[in-house]
Amino acid sequence: MRNHFPLKLLSSLLFSGLLSIAGHADASNLTIDNFNQLQNVTDRGNGRPGEVYVPGATSNSVAEISGSDLAHVSRTFSATATEGRYANKEEIQSGAGALKISNSAGSAGAASILWTFDPTNFTLYGSAILLEVLTIDLDVNIEMVVNDIAVAGSKTVSQTEDFWFDFNQFSNPSVFSNVSSLRLNFTGPQAWDGQFRLLTAGTPTQPDIIGSVPLPPSFVMMGTVLFGFLGAGRLRKATA
Repeated sequence: MRNHFPLKLLSSLLFSGLLSIAGHADASNLTIDNFNQLQNVTDRGNGRPGEVYVPGATSNSVAEISGSDLAHVSRTFSATATEGRYANKEEIQSGAGALKISNSAGSAGAASILWTFDPTNFTLYGSAILLEVLTIDLDVNIEMVVNDIAVAGSKTVSQTEDFWFDFNQFSNPSVFSNVSSLRLNFTGPQAWDGQFRLLTAGTPTQPDIIGSVPLPPSFVMMGTVLFGFLGAGRLRKATA
């Protein structure tokens, strides 16, 4: 009976090494917000009969949110529904790993999310900021502002995708070595709705993350030996 232990051991080591490399490729990402912290704000386009209506945004802030790698993070939601009718409504919600923005049929609302935190060097973690788009029903414009001075021009999102803001696309890329605030502004047509997830700083990667990471020579050698064993085994079977 042949002893297959060396072959199994080599296969196991190679597989473990690949998993380790894949995990390492994501290890340096900086989570800005995973949207697990509960928060909600609603704005109406007018008051009920007899109520005093104050035009403008309705805001809500939470200090020291959870679900972030940043220190002392506060988050402010500001919703602005289309004015004119009480039925016009915009709502911003966070929880269970998702940011949800919804508008009623008569509202083409604007939503703003502001994070403030201790100064952080984002360039240590990558070259872009990722916002995952879970669902979107209409074309929505997204603008990002860093430290209130660096702006990435408004971008249009119309489908589920990984939405990257490259540092070099901003009007002042140097701010990313010392970031203390970040704002996302959303605008869209009437009745637009969207859900978003996992705001992180990192490096854009290909879908096949293992293929995008160079393998160390030791793993290349192990792979060569493994495939050599497999080829030899098949040859013995063919000549038996």
